[in-house]
Amino acid sequence: MFDLDTSDNLSTLATLARRTAPKDALAELGRILSGQPAYPAYNGMALHASDLGASDSAAIIDLNHPGRTPRLTASLDEIGLEAFDLQLSQCDAAATQSKVDTNPAFVALRLGWLLKCLDLAFGHLEGRESFGIQLLHQPLIKAQISEISAAADRLMGEIQLPGGQTAAMMLSAHRETSLLFSKASKLMGGRGLLEGQCHGLEFLDSVFFALIRPAFHAVSDDLKRG
Repeated sequence: MFDLDTSDNLSTLATLARRTAPKDALAELGRILSGQPAYPAYNGMALHASDLGASDSAAIIDLNHPGRTPRLTASLDEIGLEAFDLQLSQCDAAATQSKVDTNPAFVALRLGWLLKCLDLAFGHLEGRESFGIQLLHQPLIKAQISEISAAADRLMGEIQLPGGQTAAMMLSAHRETSLLFSKASKLMGGRGLLEGQCHGLEFLDSVFFALIRPAFHAVSDDLKRG
């Protein structure tokens, strides 16, 4: 299951997540995993387009069984997802043994969203001043942007290393991505959720990680974070 995995796929997925609508990136994740555009379902939950079955042509895949389409049982109201035309629903997808915990595609998607968040924060700060100094020229903000960007590049390089990744390594990458997301969203100065911007992306990212997080229930690492 999940026999992909080339560096080109991961880089393309991260770039798509950074440059296009989140639901398009989610559908591309499903295409990489199953061969056709699809949204992920795992552990009784599915994250999918709001217009699924109407104007949206992608399906939903069970991450345990990519050839199976799970049955949706109830929709959950999540205002933070509405800006992205996404919906969280309950379904009959089980949380059994899978390769979710070792697949780097899930990290690549989140890193693309992280860089999208950083781009939005940069655009928000550009041209703004504090005490006559442009915010982007302030040493602390410059250092934060550089740190987040460099860390994202490092993580992308690490998940593309040949030889495969362990579940502990992937969990460490996921946790670090969450910490970086928090730093990037704070650069917006508390703005974003109602605009579907940085804080909205952070919320979406946290929902996505919560969806796949049960795959790591038996995994421990040395970060003790997240």
